[in-house]
Amino acid sequence: MRFSPWARVGVALALLALAACAAVLAFPGTRTILRTPWANAALWALLAACVGCALWALARRRWLGALFHAGAAAVIVGGGLTADHARTWQVGLVDSPIAPPEYATWRTEGKPDGEVVALESFTIETYPDGMPKQYRTRLRFPEGVREIAVNRPLRRKGLTYYQMSYARAWDPYGQPVWQTILSVRKDPGVPVVFAGYGALALAALGMAIRESLQ
Repeated sequence: MRFSPWARVGVALALLALAACAAVLAFPGTRTILRTPWANAALWALLAACVGCALWALARRRWLGALFHAGAAAVIVGGGLTADHARTWQVGLVDSPIAPPEYATWRTEGKPDGEVVALESFTIETYPDGMPKQYRTRLRFPEGVREIAVNRPLRRKGLTYYQMSYARAWDPYGQPVWQTILSVRKDPGVPVVFAGYGALALAALGMAIRESLQ
C-alpha cells in the first residue's frame, strides 16, 4: 500500500509534534502530568508505534523511514529519562579567603553525585558605566581548576554547571564579599534526546533530497 505524498507529510508532522510534546513533558515542572495514567499510556502507545514503524521500515529496507521513526522513539525515551532521573542542585559559594570552610562548599540538600568542589575565584567584568558585562567563576576540582561564565556552562562527569547570578554576602568579620550562585544539573536524557533529533533531521533531509531527485 502506497500513501500519497501529502499523507506521508501529515504523518511525519504528527510524529514530530508528538515527539516535541514528549520532550516538553520531560521538563521537571511537568513531572506530575507525565506520571498521570493517561499521559503514560499515550507516551507508551506513541513509543510502541514508533518502534513498530521503524522495524517495519527496516524489514522492507526503507532506511530513511526506519531512521525517522527510530529518532522519534529516541526523543520519547530521552524525555522519560529526564522526567524520572534528572536532578538540579542550587549552589552558593562565597569568594572570601577568611570565610570558614562551610562557606566555600555546597549549600544544597546534598553533593551532586558525591562531588565536592571549592571556589577558586569569582570575577565581574563591567562596562565603562559600571553595569555588569560578564561574570565568571573558577572552580577547583581534584583534577584542576575549571572556569564557567554566563552562557558558557561547564560539563564534567555527567554534570552541567551553569553560572546563574551573584549577590553580596558578608564574611564572619562583617566584611562584604561576593557570593557566586550556580546551578548544577544532571540529566541522562539529554544525549538521547539530541541523538533522536539528529536522526529526525537526517531522515528529513534525506527524504527531501530523495523527493527532489525523483
